[in-house]
Amino acid sequence: MSNKNEIIVTDWIKKNCHDGNFLKLTLSSDQRRVFRGKRRSDCNQELQLQLPRDGKLKDGDILSTNHKKLFVEIIAQKENLIEITAKTNFELTKVAYHLGNRHVDIEIKENILFTKSDYIIEELLKNFDVVFLKVKKKFFPEVGAFHHE
Repeated sequence: MSNKNEIIVTDWIKKNCHDGNFLKLTLSSDQRRVFRGKRRSDCNQELQLQLPRDGKLKDGDILSTNHKKLFVEIIAQKENLIEITAKTNFELTKVAYHLGNRHVDIEIKENILFTKSDYIIEELLKNFDVVFLKVKKKFFPEVGAFHHE
């Protein structure tokens, strides 16, 4: 049984919404994949996610709640990542192949790869002619070949 003060996050808002109160919900890339369950807003308010499973939580999304003028804004959390660059696209492609072969999440930019910081991955990268740095930024990994919009 649901308490009428309980905040239930129900769906995405498809249009611009400026009228109402907003709670910010900062989530990691892994947390943005989960559409059900309890969360805590940035101001420590308990939320219950009950979102349709046919979407994806993106940075800046506005979500509706069971309270008429209360909305939730999704904020992508900054995460500890490895930034990978190479002198050639061929070398970067080889690294992307080997990371993908290990089912490692990768964000792909034109000449840069990002993946979560991990000492095992750093050891693997030493086998390639690449430069890698530890950075902290919002992470937007590829979702996979069978889940493209």
